Amino acid sequence: MDKETLLYQYFSNQLTPKEQEAFDALLETDSEFKEQFDFERSVQEVIRDQKSSDLKEKLKGFEREISSGQEEKVVTLKPEASFNSYKKWMIAASIALFMGLGYLGFDNLSGPNYNRLYEENFQNYPNTAYAITRGETDEDTLKREAFVAYETDNINEAISLFKRLKQKEDSETVNFYLAQSYLQANQTQEAITLLDNVIKVNGEFKPQALWYKSLAYLKLKEKDKALVSLNALVEDGRYKKTEATGLVKELD
Repeated sequence: MDKETLLYQYFSNQLTPKEQEAFDALLETDSEFKEQFDFERSVQEVIRDQKSSDLKEKLKGFEREISSGQEEKVVTLKPEASFNSYKKWMIAASIALFMGLGYLGFDNLSGPNYNRLYEENFQNYPNTAYAITRGETDEDTLKREAFVAYETDNINEAISLFKRLKQKEDSETVNFYLAQSYLQANQTQEAITLLDNVIKVNGEFKPQALWYKSLAYLKLKEKDKALVSLNALVEDGRYKKTEATGLVKELD
């Protein structure tokens, strides 16, 4: 799938899990793709804000920025800059068209932007469970290596080590951090299974598990299941209550 199609699929909430992996990889490795994504996301934000009274001023400022800055860049930058400038004009024209039609329900046309909601709210949970010091036993050494891999974003290694640790210590903590590692590796269903185990224990990490389970369901675009977890988190009240309340409002 080409980059333009990936972007279209992203903003229309139609990426498959495999396409999402390709999309995430491009964001990490392709600076031009990342720049284009950031720009188009900012346009989406303008569209979502069109109910506000200053939308027309935002559009005028957007057009002024293009006309004053982009024409000079076309002369001095590499050839694709002219294409990017043209694309920006087309997007600006699209916004103007929606405004001219008076269509203020655009954002509701395709439903919630699950990818955006996930990206805006997901941040891997810090290691609050294990102080990384040199272990004295084999089990301590394995736990230390697992959390070192986790803290250094060596996610595949962290998954492997936490899975080995889980065979020896099937604890709430190990399940929670293995679930975190799965989320970062885009193995969402595996993460949900472990988060369910954490929630059932009803221990220290239950509210955090509810939050990340909600985000996992957002990534899978399973709105009803996400709402169940979010409402449970709001009722619990110990963690991310404000954020969960905001997501409930966006999804309802």
